[in-house]
Amino acid sequence: MDIRFTGQNLRVTSGMKEHLEERLPKLEKYAPRIVESHVFLKKVKYLFVAEITVLTKDFRAFGKGSSKDNIFTAMDEAYNRTLKQLKKYCARKKNHHQKEGRSLLRAAQMGEAESELEAKRPKLVRTEDFAPKPMSAEEASLQLRLVKESFLVFLNSSTDRVNVIYKRKDGNHGLIEPQF
Repeated sequence: MDIRFTGQNLRVTSGMKEHLEERLPKLEKYAPRIVESHVFLKKVKYLFVAEITVLTKDFRAFGKGSSKDNIFTAMDEAYNRTLKQLKKYCARKKNHHQKEGRSLLRAAQMGEAESELEAKRPKLVRTEDFAPKPMSAEEASLQLRLVKESFLVFLNSSTDRVNVIYKRKDGNHGLIEPQF
């Protein structure tokens, strides 16, 4: 991991560097692809401020800490805030992948179910244009006896609507009159 130190109004000592060089590599447990870390240390009047920025492949964690006592307390506070962000990012990323995996599994199961239904569904084999002839229901019943088909579509001359007459299993004829 590449760690860069910058100081403003204070000199970055080897002790400060060692303190964070021990702790920052532990962050790779939560974000294994850390590209670089930048530590910015400054002193503003009587206040020590530490800022830690950790850049990963697709996330940026930032922690800021301040202390009146010493710079090490500020660095620890900034480290803990950065660690908290990385833990939250890691948990969110794990949950996201679990949900995605479940949804992919459900989609695969749905796809299998749909393909099974497709195999069981009857297919439309033939389509035909038809111009219904105007006739009465009695004429349509006579026509249905003469043809080998099980139904006949006709234009009812008394209602001027399309009707369907069909052969029933008991040998009689049924009439369908749509009401739209």
